Amino acid sequence: MSPGCTWGALLLAALLLQPALSSPDFRVGARFAVRLPGAYQPGFAQRTTVLEAAGKREPRFAAAVSVEAGTGGGYLCSLVVLLANVTVWASDRSDQEFAARAVCQLELTEDGQLRLTDGARAVVWWSGTAGQGAKALHLDSKTGNLRLLDDKKHTVWQSFDKPTGKLLPGQWLRLPSYFTVSPAKISSPFYSLELDGDKIAAYIYFGERKYSYWELTPSSNQAMAFAGMDESGLTMYDGRRRPVAKISPAVNKGPVRFLALGDDGSLGLYAYDSRHGNFTPSYEALAFCDLPLSCGVLAVCSLSGSCRDFAARGVRPAQGGTLCNATATSSGDAHDMVEVRGVTTVLRADSPVTNVTVQQCADQCLRDCSCAAALHVKDDGVAGSGVCSHYELTAGAREVIGGGEGQGHSYWVKVVKGSKSNCREDEEDYNAKNEALTKILIIFGVVDVIGLLLFGGLCTYFVCLRGRTADEHVCEEDGEAEAAGRDRSQC
Repeated sequence: MSPGCTWGALLLAALLLQPALSSPDFRVGARFAVRLPGAYQPGFAQRTTVLEAAGKREPRFAAAVSVEAGTGGGYLCSLVVLLANVTVWASDRSDQEFAARAVCQLELTEDGQLRLTDGARAVVWWSGTAGQGAKALHLDSKTGNLRLLDDKKHTVWQSFDKPTGKLLPGQWLRLPSYFTVSPAKISSPFYSLELDGDKIAAYIYFGERKYSYWELTPSSNQAMAFAGMDESGLTMYDGRRRPVAKISPAVNKGPVRFLALGDDGSLGLYAYDSRHGNFTPSYEALAFCDLPLSCGVLAVCSLSGSCRDFAARGVRPAQGGTLCNATATSSGDAHDMVEVRGVTTVLRADSPVTNVTVQQCADQCLRDCSCAAALHVKDDGVAGSGVCSHYELTAGAREVIGGGEGQGHSYWVKVVKGSKSNCREDEEDYNAKNEALTKILIIFGVVDVIGLLLFGGLCTYFVCLRGRTADEHVCEEDGEAEAAGRDRSQC
């Protein structure tokens, strides 16, 4: 074989072997272990790559084992898919924490089960594919889909079927479907994006209740059967796969890389900024005050986008799991209901009560030990009647935008009996102090103006007086100069 043919054969072999060498599949019998720190380290987080997408496309996908410090003195382990440094998919994470010096191990068993163990055979996550013929774990370099394949390259399991916080271009879902995200700072509530036949909605779950805070419905009221992501956004399709609704970028920042439900309840489409090496939103469904926990549960989101405590409005919401005393009567004599004027909420109750008055709405919340707030929206068709929604928390409170939106809205908060008067007194004292301060400023302002006028008048008087004296002095010296042309009468 000639040298040219030899080099050509070697080059061809290198090109054929390159994908396998750069991104080999994780096959049956393979194990990948990550040893945890010897002692518990709060805030510890580490991701070790298992599979990495081949090619020059940026940003790249990778599959990794992620370890982070838990809250109980141990570590939590999960399998994740990364796009650059962003987690776009993660396996369900068990509450079981690994002890220090343990091992977080990923393995594909002989019977086709992909699982995470602690090294001592205790399983914390598994794919549920035992006996289905899975032979290899494969990462799609174009879409980021993590797939378990059998001998014929058929998909046995894939991460696209179980979205966790983000949707990627190429992902196709049959409805109904949903995914959830837990807030970073509060462990009890969690957010969910739910795609149903009649709408897409973002919810916050608290206790046994859920409240929506964003919705998208088809304009023609058509039923939706599928959802598909591509680089132009998320499109909803009917049973014949005809588009009926779409979420698309508001500004063109390049192809969409993912749709994300954030741990603050935000929802948006993101593009990759290659110049700065990060992801930027090309569409955001919600402003700051539209988020359920933008100001927590003890403050109101103002029109300026800042948070102001309920106490500044003369209200201190009652707190605690049971919003009434065990000895309280059915009338709720342990608490009062206070209307907070100029305030509404972004939360929508799942099952509001219709045909009730404002007073009935507030009284029903007062008697309900789980109710923390109530919103009554007047029905224009029926005098004095409207729709009543009850809430287990005072999250989502915001100032009314414009006068029109506030008409017919009445927001009530449950307070401990006796705290209402104190709050009102605080508010009255605060207002009285403001009024007194305003009067003092006005008085000092008037005094300052008068002082400035007097000073200006005195300055003008002395300047004129000095000028007049100078003129008289000149006239006396030049009294004999009349023949030369000076007119003494001018002096």
